[in-house]
Amino acid sequence: MALAQAESRTSRRAAAGRPRRRGLGRRLAAGVAGIVLAAAAVYAQQNFAMSFEQRTSFLTYKGRIGETVATNRFSVKVVSVSAAHAVDTKDFSNKVLKVGTSHLFLLLNVSATTARAPVKLSTLTPPVLLTDDGRLYRPTDKVSDTLTLFNKWLQPGFWSTGLLVYEVPKDAVPGARLVFNPDTGGGLVDSLAPEAEIDLGLSGDAGSRLISQAEDYHTLTGTSR
Repeated sequence: MALAQAESRTSRRAAAGRPRRRGLGRRLAAGVAGIVLAAAAVYAQQNFAMSFEQRTSFLTYKGRIGETVATNRFSVKVVSVSAAHAVDTKDFSNKVLKVGTSHLFLLLNVSATTARAPVKLSTLTPPVLLTDDGRLYRPTDKVSDTLTLFNKWLQPGFWSTGLLVYEVPKDAVPGARLVFNPDTGGGLVDSLAPEAEIDLGLSGDAGSRLISQAEDYHTLTGTSR
């Protein structure tokens, strides 16, 4: 009798020490849940994840010359556009010099302000001129930054006005737009940073008229020579 009781206790302990096997239904349910979660992850990646182009593109606000284009970080307006075959610059000794071009200098009179912190335009990522056929032109390096909007701070609540000067061939003038995107992110890469694209009103006859009426010389310092 004692031997039988001991064998019974030993059998119960052995059974308690073995892991319980899952039922077939529970295993099937776990497998189905895993498949559903995996499918949901793939769907979310395909339908909600931004493409590379989307992650690196700007939020573009569009307007026309004379209009204020307001974004959540800055506001900008192109006041006027003119053209010239020669303009001023300054050398390292601050001496004013006359510089010319075989193309055209486009002079954009631009006003801008920021919503929060003061910023300066960056020569690394400057406002660019965008042509109808997709060419991009940076501000000319023939003109000293001290004579342009690059020399001014854009301040919250105050409008700063200055020139942006581009050297372009005549065929770049019709349909040209200014793309303005000051670095308001403190130098950090920000794929959601806004930019303003401003139509300069140079399509058709307006562009031809600007070219034909380009000044021989336009002073940037107020001193005619």
